[in-house]
Amino acid sequence: MSFSREIQEKINRFAKEQSRNYLQDAEMTYMEKLRKKGGQTKQKIDKQLSKFKGRSDQGQEAQDDMMLYISDYMNDLMLSQGLTEQEAFDKASEEMKFASNSEHSEDLNERFQQYYENRDPADFEAIGLFYGGFLFLGLGIGGLVGFLAGGGYDAFLNRGWIDTAIGAGVGIIIGIGLGQITNAIIALKKNK
Repeated sequence: MSFSREIQEKINRFAKEQSRNYLQDAEMTYMEKLRKKGGQTKQKIDKQLSKFKGRSDQGQEAQDDMMLYISDYMNDLMLSQGLTEQEAFDKASEEMKFASNSEHSEDLNERFQQYYENRDPADFEAIGLFYGGFLFLGLGIGGLVGFLAGGGYDAFLNRGWIDTAIGAGVGIIIGIGLGQITNAIIALKKNK
């Protein structure tokens, strides 16, 4: 069910504002966890967290999740209790407001806490290193195979460079593919 433009704008504003509150609360728990884990100073943790934030679109993801969550709940309220859009929004926003002590607020808080608990900056660093490593490996092997298949040094100077370039391009594609496979393996192991 789609909502009127006015209600949709209210949902968007509410989700943007409230997702920040939930994320900040979850972030503090995450920072405490990092601090205990590594005995690091606050500055190091803030720096690590800002790198993580820069690489992740978690703010937008959280806002989108919040919008879906509140929209579904509003639809349920409208269907089951016969509320208008405005009444459903008022009730849903009151129950989902950060720290409102409602069942929905607790559920959202739990979701954001889990989001951070399952994130480890070391995983993102490992994934980046795998991508870089496979990319350089693919580039080197592909370029070498293209160079040799193109006839070596003598042929390289006489249009053999095309084979080398094609080999390097294929190697890059293979390297990116291997990086994606590694990313998927890390994510699957993390979810078990």
